[in-house]
Amino acid sequence: MTNETNLMPQTSEPLQFVSDLLGDVAEPNAAGRTVTDPTDAARQIAQETRSRIAAVLDKFAGTPAVLLSGGIDSIYVAAVAVELGVKPVAITIVTDGQSDESNASNAAAELGLRHDIIQLSTDEVDDLSRDVMRRLGTSELWEVTAGIPLLAARRSFDTIPNLGAILTGSGADAIFGGGQKLSYPATSPEAREELDRLIRTESAANFRYDRLVPHFYPALLDHYGERLIHVFQTVRWWRIAEHFAPTALFGERDGRSIDKFALRIACDNQLPAGAEHLAWSAKAPIQRSSGLMSVLANSARTYAANLPGARTYTDPMNEDAEAVATRLYLSILQQS
Repeated sequence: MTNETNLMPQTSEPLQFVSDLLGDVAEPNAAGRTVTDPTDAARQIAQETRSRIAAVLDKFAGTPAVLLSGGIDSIYVAAVAVELGVKPVAITIVTDGQSDESNASNAAAELGLRHDIIQLSTDEVDDLSRDVMRRLGTSELWEVTAGIPLLAARRSFDTIPNLGAILTGSGADAIFGGGQKLSYPATSPEAREELDRLIRTESAANFRYDRLVPHFYPALLDHYGERLIHVFQTVRWWRIAEHFAPTALFGERDGRSIDKFALRIACDNQLPAGAEHLAWSAKAPIQRSSGLMSVLANSARTYAANLPGARTYTDPMNEDAEAVATRLYLSILQQS
């Protein structure tokens, strides 16, 4: 079992490029996943989360903020920060008529936090998309849709006097197998090997500087970038989480399969009485849960519908997505 004595000192850095620092994160080590009890894993998660956030709060004075998407990762980060004696400003990005912000709103209310809900219109999403693409130099779908909420959140950052750390739950999915599904029973050796491979592959790809846009956060956030804290993206976290077995990270509750099981237990234990259910709610990635993907997809349909002759045979506003994509590609070919 991993403990404080065999970990490097706690860090207050915004994030660490774990793959670059260790160099061996993709090397399989399924046998090292020895923490099988989710309660034991939850205890380790709780201890390390408090230690990490406390170090960050000690370094960054002022009023913290938390990017509260409504998912388990950001809710837990917010709850631990409150336990440590601060009241971060919660910031949630949603889109007109597309988003379910109830989890974020409920969590902010239960924790007694100021909650800034930034609601984006279709035109604002389009404008932010252009700004993100200009800053990043790419139109890659996932880079742009990840960048829009960060750029929008600057509206709240600008209103917080003496802004401190900006906390995010970024990195949790990679190290805890969030969003993954196992092909084998969690108790089997095959599941242990599969989980180890999935987590190591994702971490090796994402926890490194040399990605499609290495300067992603500074490009979007300018001076705010040095305060954006990826709570779970550190070498210490990697060393702790690489010991978690499938039975610690995957379980069942009320007949439903649950990912990030130990993290949810830790969050359940942390939330105020009556709010524990928030630890067990499912949420899509922010690009979908915020409604951004839906808004952009509808904008693409609208663009396709306004191409010359587009409504002659079928209507791009309600035809299948494959036909819309083909229309858009043909319009690009025509202009090339």
